[in-house]
Amino acid sequence: MTIKAFRQDFNEMLGSVYPTTEIDSLFFQLMEHVLNISRAEIILNVNSELDQDVQNVVVQFMNQLEKKEPIQYIIGQTSFAGIPILLNRHVLIPRPETESLVYWIKSREPDGLSILDICTGSGCIAFALENHISAKLTAWDISNDALKVAKQTAVSIGSNVSFSQVDILKQFEVQDRWDVIVSNPPYVLEEERPQIHANVLEYEPHLALFSSKEDPIQFYRAVIQFANLHLNPGGRLYFELNPNTAKAVTSLLKTMDFVDIVVENDMQNQTRMLVAKTKK
Repeated sequence: MTIKAFRQDFNEMLGSVYPTTEIDSLFFQLMEHVLNISRAEIILNVNSELDQDVQNVVVQFMNQLEKKEPIQYIIGQTSFAGIPILLNRHVLIPRPETESLVYWIKSREPDGLSILDICTGSGCIAFALENHISAKLTAWDISNDALKVAKQTAVSIGSNVSFSQVDILKQFEVQDRWDVIVSNPPYVLEEERPQIHANVLEYEPHLALFSSKEDPIQFYRAVIQFANLHLNPGGRLYFELNPNTAKAVTSLLKTMDFVDIVVENDMQNQTRMLVAKTKK
């Protein structure tokens, strides 16, 4: 079977599950991954015969896509700020909003800083900041499964990010201080659950998605309290925000004597990013 004929089968199988434009994107992502060639090369060779083994692999992937499993988990990776990030169902798939946070930090911070990434997940923020502003990165997460994936990415890209398993909600002793602390903590509210796409709820780790029903900003509170003690004088604290709790987080920062608080909107004009400074 040629690539062209196989693409037609692909479109017919998934046509009732995804819109046409998304099917095209999924097809080329899978073929690029399986054949290890570019989209342009695939288009130039649409009349080439596909090896039966390749067909079998892609059919298996198609079955997963039909069940709405995210393409990033199927191929086991994604690109984030130009960096290949390994993924599985133990880590959240990085979002464009988080990529925007990285570039916002890059626009505001000099090279060579010491940075702590709390709730690192896949490590995407840490890897991107290490790469884009030559920072010395430490990254923490409660999930050992997530850290295993992040460490595999570190090996694959030659990263020097230092990873540790830390529960920011528990008290622990640490003497270090940092120039910058950044966190994209679990922030989806329980009442927002009905709005979350089924593929996210069924496949992505709830530990990294949802905040506490009793205390929706518990992770922000814990990070703020920690940052208050462990940022260098004049150090900066960056958050990715849930627009529905952004005001509460900002108010908490003010009560903890953080200054120069700046809030930034995302591409959908939703309150999404924040930076605050400790007093000098």
